[in-house]
Amino acid sequence: MLVLMSTAVRRIGRVLTLLACLAVVPAVCLASREVPVYTVDVAAQTPAALAQAMRAVLVRATGHARAANDPQLATLVSQATQYVQGYQQGPAGELQVTFKAAAIEQSIRAAGRSLWSADRPFTLIVLNPAPPLALQAADFAAVQQSAQTRGLPISIVPLAVRAANGQLLPSTALLAMVHNLGAEQLLIGEDLSTAASLTTAPTAPTGATVSPAPPAAASTAGADTPANAAPPDTWRWTLVTPFMTRQFTGSITTGIDATVRLLAPALQATPGDGIVETPVRIEGLATLDDYARVETMLAAVPGVHHSTVARVSGTAVVFDLWARGGAGTVSRMLASSPRFTPQTAAGMLTYRYVPPPPLPAPPPASAAAPQAAGSTAAPSTPATSAAAPPP
Repeated sequence: MLVLMSTAVRRIGRVLTLLACLAVVPAVCLASREVPVYTVDVAAQTPAALAQAMRAVLVRATGHARAANDPQLATLVSQATQYVQGYQQGPAGELQVTFKAAAIEQSIRAAGRSLWSADRPFTLIVLNPAPPLALQAADFAAVQQSAQTRGLPISIVPLAVRAANGQLLPSTALLAMVHNLGAEQLLIGEDLSTAASLTTAPTAPTGATVSPAPPAAASTAGADTPANAAPPDTWRWTLVTPFMTRQFTGSITTGIDATVRLLAPALQATPGDGIVETPVRIEGLATLDDYARVETMLAAVPGVHHSTVARVSGTAVVFDLWARGGAGTVSRMLASSPRFTPQTAAGMLTYRYVPPPPLPAPPPASAAAPQAAGSTAAPSTPATSAAAPPP
């Protein structure tokens, strides 16, 4: 009987999740994309070329650029030929190698290093204002190369992200556009070296809480930034997710690097880094819209692998979160969000949901239209996805 009740509850949870996705944010269910972590371009079928390809795999598998030269992972690089599964041609006819995923993951864990799940949030990139045509191709290529190297699925799209007064649209409006395009989050880049961007105040989306950039995302390149990155201190990046808003200042690749640092687990694994099931009770979900927003936000919490609905009772819902680090990670991250107020409860993390402020009046029709034709997205790379995914 208990087994039957548990099964029924989980089925109800799945139905609620599906209804919420269809009714409020229809594309959020498609927001994660699986990255081909263990298939990379290779210059030749030689030990030296395979060693370089293995370094690229280690960066994608962990999310950390310094993994390529990590002494704890040096054996994987020196013995790369032993991990080859096969070769194939890429979409442009380039030679690619596929390594044995299970064997590499086992070796990474044995070395005391963490793995980043291959299911990663599909991220839309908007360069606003659009780069001059003379620089557009180079800027697009730099962003796409950074995303491919770090293993973050992206698409560069021309979206109007500012109201008529030049301020960024509210985060709820930005995320609605992003979700309708099948993505989970938005990364907005401004070139501070252009006169146009200098006339715009560095404001965050209305209704969002801006957390200070972590030390690793400072304006200098840092230990986790590729050596070929553009000069620092010329770009301001704003990351908007269902859970948080962050700003970073740095180079054309800083937005990608800083986003990955927020999403990927720490490179050095600790005993408490395992994925642990953590029940979380959220109260005050008065509408289907509230439920859908909370479901999306919890799934986007850094460290959460996935979530399901355990049970529903009136306006309270218990979510089962599978989070790296368990309750400690979840409570630490929810404490930084203005949407969740801690509640006193025994034996379970409990929060009351605080809805966002209502949206202002819609922007003029001209602000809702795509940007100029010169701002078309560049063609995707193996680590990027199309701007308009299939329904």
